[in-house]
Amino acid sequence: MKAVEKFAFTCCLFQAVFCREFYINLPESIEAVRGLCVRIPCSFDFKEQYDEELQNNPRGVWYKGDSLAKHKVFSSKTPEDNKIDGKIIGDLHRKNCTTIFYNISESDSGEYYFRLVSGNLKYIYPSSLYLNVRASPITPSITLYKEDQGKVEDQNEVLEGTLVSLICSAPAPPCLLKPPTFTWNFLPEERRQEQNHNTSFSSSQLNFTATHLHHGLTVTCTATYQLQNRNKSAQRSFILHVLYGPRNTSVSASPSASVLLGSSVSLRCSSDANPAVLNYTWYRENGEQIGTGNHLTINTTDSTHSGLYYCRAQNQHGDHTSSVLLDVQ
Repeated sequence: MKAVEKFAFTCCLFQAVFCREFYINLPESIEAVRGLCVRIPCSFDFKEQYDEELQNNPRGVWYKGDSLAKHKVFSSKTPEDNKIDGKIIGDLHRKNCTTIFYNISESDSGEYYFRLVSGNLKYIYPSSLYLNVRASPITPSITLYKEDQGKVEDQNEVLEGTLVSLICSAPAPPCLLKPPTFTWNFLPEERRQEQNHNTSFSSSQLNFTATHLHHGLTVTCTATYQLQNRNKSAQRSFILHVLYGPRNTSVSASPSASVLLGSSVSLRCSSDANPAVLNYTWYRENGEQIGTGNHLTINTTDSTHSGLYYCRAQNQHGDHTSSVLLDVQ
């Protein structure tokens, strides 16, 4: 075997030790959320003849563009000139070029190339990473769940007395110093609150029993991110719709519950319900039904009209009764 062939064969067997080449390990693409940060995992190698050069003060430079035209957007040596705010968190002496870019915008989408500069070692790696910045800004989402029934799809409606869960979720990329914190503008007295975190999303769960007092309430969840040198907050609002039967039913008499013999009197019934009251029914104290609708008029009163008058308000979720005492004199 010729000497050159033998050497090549030996290099193939021991390539990791004796025949190192310029090489960079980057993901082909990575996705970021507008307004947040992005962590770019990165490691590299080079020909062994440059090992001593790495003992100098190595710096990393990121270029944006394509194989034909690139422009510098980040340098670890001159951060004041950077087009992108960032930091190389990897140890370049250990061939780790992992980088975090902060406050990413849509215009930062594109191809990125890494260049290593250390003494006489100056090399831009030809393999690139594509950064895709999602157009949607940081926005938490709020989802309503009912006990034993799962996610609520119908206009966020729940029945009074139901145990419900509001779950606020927000992106939590691994570049963050810590997961986002959540605050709610609505904290019922009887509640249970918990937070959960995983590698891509964090969430806060608020559990409580729905009452009529919660109907029409605007619930706002705010996610706060601790970035490199500032905090950034985003919020989402949600209107809660609670269904409940009639309550606070009342009956009024006009002009008065004390009525002159032979005069007229009007009775009016009102009640709070969601959905609105479907039926109003009027009864005498003996159980006799004497009318329907929220308005009852007696045109010419006599002594038999004295006594209690009941109004029952009813919808799909219940009923409630109130009364008034007429005194015909």
